[in-house]
Amino acid sequence: MYKFFTLFLLTSLGSMLLAQPHWETMVKADHNWNYLIGDSQAPASWYTNGYNDSLWKTAKGSFGFGDGDDATVLTIRYSLYIRHSFTISDKSIIDSLILDIDYDDAYVVYLNGSLVSRSFNVETDFPSYNYSPTIDHEALMYLGQQPSRVGIPNSHLVEGENVIAVQGINVNPTSSDFSLAPFLQVKIDAAGIVYEDVPQWFVDPDAIYESNLPIIAIETANGQSVPDEPKIDAHMGIVDNEDGMNKYPGNYNGYDGKIGIELRGQTSMGFPKKGYGLETRLETGENNNVPLLGMPPENDWVLHGPYSDKSLIRNVLAYHFAREMGQYAPRTRLCELFLNNTYSGVYVLVEKIKKDTFRVDVGKLTPDEINGRGLTGGYIFKIDKGNEPYWTSPYASINNTDLNFLYHYPDPYMMPVVQKDYIKDFVTDFENALAGAQFQDPVLGYKPYIDMQSFVDFYLVNEVSKNVDGYRISTYLHKDKDKTDRVSPIKAGPVWDFNIAFGNANYLDASVISGWQSEQPAGDRSPPFWWTRFKEDPEYLHLLQSSWNTYRNTILSETRVDQVIDSLTTLLADAQQRNFSAFPILDRHIWPNNYVGGTYANEINYLKNWIFDRMAWMDSNLDRHLFPNSVPGNADPEGMYLKIFPNPVNNEFSLALNVDWGSELQIEVVNLLAQTTYRASFDLEIGSQTIYFGADIVYEAMPRSGIYILNLHVDGKFVGVRKIVKQ
Repeated sequence: MYKFFTLFLLTSLGSMLLAQPHWETMVKADHNWNYLIGDSQAPASWYTNGYNDSLWKTAKGSFGFGDGDDATVLTIRYSLYIRHSFTISDKSIIDSLILDIDYDDAYVVYLNGSLVSRSFNVETDFPSYNYSPTIDHEALMYLGQQPSRVGIPNSHLVEGENVIAVQGINVNPTSSDFSLAPFLQVKIDAAGIVYEDVPQWFVDPDAIYESNLPIIAIETANGQSVPDEPKIDAHMGIVDNEDGMNKYPGNYNGYDGKIGIELRGQTSMGFPKKGYGLETRLETGENNNVPLLGMPPENDWVLHGPYSDKSLIRNVLAYHFAREMGQYAPRTRLCELFLNNTYSGVYVLVEKIKKDTFRVDVGKLTPDEINGRGLTGGYIFKIDKGNEPYWTSPYASINNTDLNFLYHYPDPYMMPVVQKDYIKDFVTDFENALAGAQFQDPVLGYKPYIDMQSFVDFYLVNEVSKNVDGYRISTYLHKDKDKTDRVSPIKAGPVWDFNIAFGNANYLDASVISGWQSEQPAGDRSPPFWWTRFKEDPEYLHLLQSSWNTYRNTILSETRVDQVIDSLTTLLADAQQRNFSAFPILDRHIWPNNYVGGTYANEINYLKNWIFDRMAWMDSNLDRHLFPNSVPGNADPEGMYLKIFPNPVNNEFSLALNVDWGSELQIEVVNLLAQTTYRASFDLEIGSQTIYFGADIVYEAMPRSGIYILNLHVDGKFVGVRKIVKQ
């Protein structure tokens, strides 16, 4: 009796559970499929229900060659066409429909004669048999990863016979592999199993997902794959709760609205984890400036998907260092992404580099500003790959190859020629001055053309990380409008693209602790001559050394760097596990990895130790003492080092000193008419110290632009002079 009751209870409970909405598989890759190898064009109606495929061959999927994961091995040069029929007796019990598809290199799927999905690298609805995808795509399931997923409206289904037809496309006839494995998953609201149990790897799209990171959910229309360009319409929701725990599906309290989205990147296009460019929009399609995840309002954003960077934080780290140095660098927020209900891993929401008050703060430049001060800015330009309009420097790179500057802002396709000529000529004048015999002169040399501190900071971020792309690719520069009383100089930055920096690249000596990346020839894309020439100027070298000394005692101390990395990895403790479950690559070499750690902890330890060793090498090769630029005959007293920065001076400056005894320093500022404009005395203590002079003192001591002399006395004894340039 008790056994009968227990059996009855379990049977009833099982029936109740199965009566709840649940997922099943309606079409599997290993079902029988009719197939046609596409070495020529398929019949025009091959994908429709009425087409007679009785002359096609039949076999079990999945289909392909080269990866050892195919049930039916076929040599595919161009395309493979497959068809499968299935029956639906009661469409009303089907709530939702999902296509899971593993493919190499591209596909198009039709359901009952309608196109329902095509891969991101196919740009037409009905590709020819020999169509060339825009880029190749690697199959995922043989690597232990999830297949690609798109949602399909169940309105495409009909009661009775249904036909799914798929064209799998090879990237080229000599490709080393090919895969095609489609699955149709359905959410059933009925008791029992109507079709088949879902595969073991199936992830329930309705399961509640929880993260301490913000969750971004993006859905394209009808599950459309995101193309390279142009942007397509999509909906984006952001879950960002104040208590730090976020659920998906959940309440979209960080953003809930329309976006445009496209793929971005170059190498990353071939990775399973893509990068995306997105634009927040109004329902009308116009730009919608909004604050996302605590960042200032804008409409252009980047979703960076770290893949070859298994630390997941290299870009975040580099941008953090640059901001700590006082330069603008893109703000970032770590998050987790769902695309068309599919978990896509850990991403970084990043500010796109563009002209904006809260980003690259240069003046607006309109097409009608073609003379006077209006013409002088603002401009953003870069050394980079790309097809945008550019000009070629008259000075070759350090590898004696052309150095091209790409116009970035204003829109290079809308810029008047006079604006293009202005910034080209200004940069050329800077290069002429830097290459000239009087390049060290504060007036006749290169200094009036650049913001020296920004170049120093740009250099240090790229050298601490030994960024293989630094100086020669993704190198942004910008220039604001001239002020009424002075020329606005070129500023280096913002820094950009560090996912293969910090020892992550196995070429161009980028993972070697020693050596300057700015001096590394790199084929036809090599750094400009600037960075080695700068070091020939004692004033620049001194600023470089003093800045390094300051940063190593503050933002780049081993303790501080260790804390920053630990804070980021603590934040990622759970999310990185989910990321590497979806993308199990910790024990695989992903181009261009120099190190394969096998575990996330090993990857982080490698990153830390590499940075510490790199900074130690830089310590020994950038003398951390502050050596002065002495005027002949007026040397500093023994044991005293003094530096003025920034110089040229704008609204403020500082004196950095290191002395071996307590003393009194007297200074006086003298103009070129030998008139004393300012005097002051300061008590010095033993060791390093900095004396700050604010805008009021600068205005009093140096009321006009030009050259001033700083006379130095210690305990009443004249010890030397310094030259100061007031911009």
